[in-house]
Amino acid sequence: MTNKILLIEDDDRLRRILQLVLLDAEYDVQTAADGQEGIDKWQQWQPQAVLTDLKMEPVDGLAVLNFGKNYDAQTPIIILTAFGTVETAVLAMKDGAFDYLTKPVDNLELLEIVAEALDSRQLLTEDKKELIGSSAIMLKIQQNIKRFAPTDSSVLISGESGTGKELAARGIHQASQHPEGPFIRVNCAAIPHELMESELFGHIQGAFTGATTDREGAFSRADGGTIFLDEIGDLPLQLQPKLLHAVEEKTITPVGSSQTKQINVKILSATNQDLKKMLAQKTFREDLYYRLNTVHIHMPPLRQRDGDLFLVIDHFLHMFGKKFTKPQIMLTPESLELLHAFTWPGNIREVKNVIERAVLSCEGRKINPEHLPSALQISKQIDRRKPVSISTDLHNREKQLITTVLKDCNWNQSEASRALSITRNTLRYRIKKYGISKK
Repeated sequence: MTNKILLIEDDDRLRRILQLVLLDAEYDVQTAADGQEGIDKWQQWQPQAVLTDLKMEPVDGLAVLNFGKNYDAQTPIIILTAFGTVETAVLAMKDGAFDYLTKPVDNLELLEIVAEALDSRQLLTEDKKELIGSSAIMLKIQQNIKRFAPTDSSVLISGESGTGKELAARGIHQASQHPEGPFIRVNCAAIPHELMESELFGHIQGAFTGATTDREGAFSRADGGTIFLDEIGDLPLQLQPKLLHAVEEKTITPVGSSQTKQINVKILSATNQDLKKMLAQKTFREDLYYRLNTVHIHMPPLRQRDGDLFLVIDHFLHMFGKKFTKPQIMLTPESLELLHAFTWPGNIREVKNVIERAVLSCEGRKINPEHLPSALQISKQIDRRKPVSISTDLHNREKQLITTVLKDCNWNQSEASRALSITRNTLRYRIKKYGISKK
């Protein structure tokens, strides 16, 4: 079943261009020329994600967003906006939009955000939202979550992309003293630096050009619950002292105001970056690092979780078998061997994508090797005869696999990321990590 995307855009030319880009990426696309037509098609067609222009007459993108929150809060909404209305788009994110794109739209960025939105929707609709795993390292993490969640201590969650950092954060929130309180996630990498302070702490009317009303920030909205600062390594350096003050004093001051507000929030943060290296480079404050890192939980990559891969595969087999009405679907021994031999650079998120595609691809009850991505076939062919350490061997195999796929795709990163079943951001990170280049 192909993911269905609803595109609402009143510019005929842009609507057609974006439709062709999405169709070329093998999405099922329907379009609407205004907000009301889009709302009508939403109810009729039930898409998995919605892209909507912000400025439309007579029904605009904010009205579409408001409809979606009440009609189907699990379907992500991506806002299309001109540069002059970026702040309005950020406000829309506060009200529940998944993300926004500025015009002119970059086609690769569009496909990345749509893929991430669909991943996000899948996480929201999964039956099981706790961490999966029975390995010693995962049992230790689950014990630490239960131990530290009821305290007021700040928690820093580190780990590669796709390892389940947000699931760990939600687990901490559910085990905290106020699980019924709000859980507010702020993606520090997705918000423009000049708007970050307002997003975190709010602002008062007249604080800056365009601030026509008072606005609550994320800390105020999280009062009585949990704030989750995702991608904390991308927080602008000049804003870090104000965040430090909020963490230490549990008070905030909106932009343009002299009045402070007391807040009661549990502060969680997450990163896939090496914050200690950033400390040495003076791009992250040492005092803030230690305040956020009162408790540290590291989410290990799947390749370090002995035995958990089979549990993860089994979970997604049952989940997608149920979703696509194939409850008795199973893997052949050959397919299972390919899955086991792979290093899974995209971690659990990558396993989920591969299993979903395999369940959709097979017509009978058995998933054969031909239903799996070609990257797994290539991985199986990699020479593993050299007597190196397991860690070095895994890294070498992963580097060789990524290099091989890039060459096969003529160094087109979009094609390679699809072949590897990982996002382009993850692929870029691996390319940089291993120093892979055309030369």
